[in-house]
Amino acid sequence: MKTKFLRIVSVVMLVIVILALGTLIAGAVAKSNLAKKYPAPGQLVDVGGYKMHISCTGQGSPTIILGAGSMENSLTWAKVQPEVARFTRVCSYDRAGYGWSEPSPRSRTATTMEEELHTLLVNANIQGPYVLVGHSLGGMLMRVYTHNYPDEVVGLVLVDSLHEEQIIRLPEIQKRNLQEGVSQVRMLALLSSTGIMALAPQAIPNPGIPDDAYAQLQAITATSGIFKTTIAEFNVMEESFTEVRALRITSFGDLPLIVLSAGRFEVNPVLSDAENQQVREGWQAQQSEQAALSSDSKQVIAEQSGHNIQLDQPDLVVEAIQEIVDANRK
Repeated sequence: MKTKFLRIVSVVMLVIVILALGTLIAGAVAKSNLAKKYPAPGQLVDVGGYKMHISCTGQGSPTIILGAGSMENSLTWAKVQPEVARFTRVCSYDRAGYGWSEPSPRSRTATTMEEELHTLLVNANIQGPYVLVGHSLGGMLMRVYTHNYPDEVVGLVLVDSLHEEQIIRLPEIQKRNLQEGVSQVRMLALLSSTGIMALAPQAIPNPGIPDDAYAQLQAITATSGIFKTTIAEFNVMEESFTEVRALRITSFGDLPLIVLSAGRFEVNPVLSDAENQQVREGWQAQQSEQAALSSDSKQVIAEQSGHNIQLDQPDLVVEAIQEIVDANRK
């Protein structure tokens, strides 16, 4: 009886192993097919042994550089870039490890990512002057770029931008948020690495971009290392904040600056009502502080938007860019 039971267990285990191997093989094939079907729309540029993706459209000066937030890529600007391309040159790019960009062996800290952007623009021969536009983490990186290369930048648009003092002002709450975020992304990384996402890309939700961009998003989410890169960024987020605070970015003089801030606060279910209120008030204060970085600035509240203003109210982003471009040309 015991021998028969062991045989049954062995057969079941063999079937599980065969199914797992079959899934991995099918997933690898699906990944390969998706990658071939949706190649990079822009150019891949060597930035020191690995390549980053940048896609430019339109004509004219100044050149607009669009930078995405955490776990986002150049497709987050799918509603913004075509409209901006009507009146000037505009480039969206993928940070290393996102979208069509190859992963980087370097730590994912703020100063490293800012240096990579500068190298990308130089090696791709994308000349300034620039108007930098950054969402969330991308906004903080654009402020670092403006601080380090002030002669290259003629305007700045911050789209619900991250602030470098976010953790130190609410340390317990924000650290818990980061830990929760890493746990959730690890599950997604597992689904992606096994090929399951590539077998069912339709399960990847549309964040609110056009259908053609959504098809591209499904492909690169299922085939790239986006989730590993996100975890790498989260793991050094405190170090990134420390690096940016050390720069002491207190003023951009009279640089044209527009701060777009979310009008709808997105409640975090893992936090209490009181904690959510603290986060909301802190975020609002940090948005106003960023608007105070220039004597030629204004803050616009996107009343119908959550954190992703470029998706909820893309017209506000386009209008802000147009305003700075027009002022620069005059």
